[in-house]
Amino acid sequence: MKDVTMDHFYSSLLSALGAVLLSASSATANDYCEDLWFTRNAIMDRAGYCFGSPLGQAIFDNSDCLGKSVSLSSDDQKRVTELQRLEQQEHCRVNTAKRHLSLDDLGLRKDLWHLPLRDLSGSACIGWLGPQVGLRIGHSQDAPIIGKISPGDTIGYNYLPEDGWDYVQVYDSNWSLKSAGWTDLAVSPKSCRDIAG
Repeated sequence: MKDVTMDHFYSSLLSALGAVLLSASSATANDYCEDLWFTRNAIMDRAGYCFGSPLGQAIFDNSDCLGKSVSLSSDDQKRVTELQRLEQQEHCRVNTAKRHLSLDDLGLRKDLWHLPLRDLSGSACIGWLGPQVGLRIGHSQDAPIIGKISPGDTIGYNYLPEDGWDYVQVYDSNWSLKSAGWTDLAVSPKSCRDIAG
């Protein structure tokens, strides 16, 4: 095969893999709804809400809960209201009789200072060409590092940016979730072997 043909094959392969990643990581209706459900209920959990459903009890720790009526800050109340609006808009019906969610980064998300809001669209930087970058538990330089992006990783952008920061999910060469967290990293087409989305 000529080099030109190999270059075309490599480019086509990257585009196909990007499409696979986006279809896997972009929100299907159920994944999107589960994501919104988790974020809304994580806010309630942090306020001391006591969960009665099997799903709520499986995902959140009721040992320190205060009751069914909890007080939220004005920012948290706005966020919960927005999440409920999105859930209604998408006709979400999460099965709270089950005991798990299909969120790959669930364990990491529970430790976040700032909970991300899922977007219906997504994009990816396939094959990060820059240096190693730390990912933080919140959108602040003071937030501790929870993970990292390494050269060659694929960075999935599936959440709305906040205050100049992105919550990203990082995948290895086998398309398995490797890490996640907040970054203020500026990504350009020159930063990646390919861009999808």
